[in-house]
Amino acid sequence: MVFESKYSDIKIFLSISDNSFNLKQKVDSSFESDNIKEEILGKVVQFIYYFSMFKNIKPFMNAVYNCIEKTLDLEIESINDFQELLIKNALLNFIQDYINYAKLTQKRQILKLLSDSLDKLQIQPLIINLGLLLKPMYQDQEYLDNLQYIEEVEIRYVKDDELGIQIKDQIDNWLKTQKLDLDFQENLKLLLKRKYDEIISKYNVDRTSNYYQKLLTEVMEMLTMKLTMISLMDSVSEESFEPIPIK
Repeated sequence: MVFESKYSDIKIFLSISDNSFNLKQKVDSSFESDNIKEEILGKVVQFIYYFSMFKNIKPFMNAVYNCIEKTLDLEIESINDFQELLIKNALLNFIQDYINYAKLTQKRQILKLLSDSLDKLQIQPLIINLGLLLKPMYQDQEYLDNLQYIEEVEIRYVKDDELGIQIKDQIDNWLKTQKLDLDFQENLKLLLKRKYDEIISKYNVDRTSNYYQKLLTEVMEMLTMKLTMISLMDSVSEESFEPIPIK
């Protein structure tokens, strides 16, 4: 079949099992043109080769593959959009993994620290540096076992917290309608807080409760991560790495 060898090469390179490899279905459902599919697969191959020195670390390759699938789930307007989103998602996921592994709680400060430390690196050395940072984590079986347990707990928690899901979905939809500008971060936070209070009032949530504060922290983190994505993507598109600090 068309492109079958490329799919096979990607699957073998990333050591993904047949049952877990859904790349062909994802690409087919997102794009109709064979020419576009060929370009997308070319970008995927280029992307995974950035991680060549880590290809024998299977959990790492699983994370790379998950980044590819998550990016294909997004609305992609052009081939260049796909490439930028793919790199951006990888950087953010790996940085988040490092934060979790190192048990760092002040995420905003750490994201700023990491972005500052990656100043002016090209994509290949950038990924190598991040990979070397993450390599011990992906080889730490105790951490990987704990991570799987945490994900299972989070899945159960999400199923139980239907109200939180509804509120965060509404916030996410609202954020998609906003012009996210790194130069107006404080204004965006004020607008988000106002929108959050407007939504939360419909559900009669006590504003003095721990639940209200917890959910507020989570929706503010949603904004922070989106701003971080914009900062990283703007830098990547210019092939330099000069993120605007996230406050």
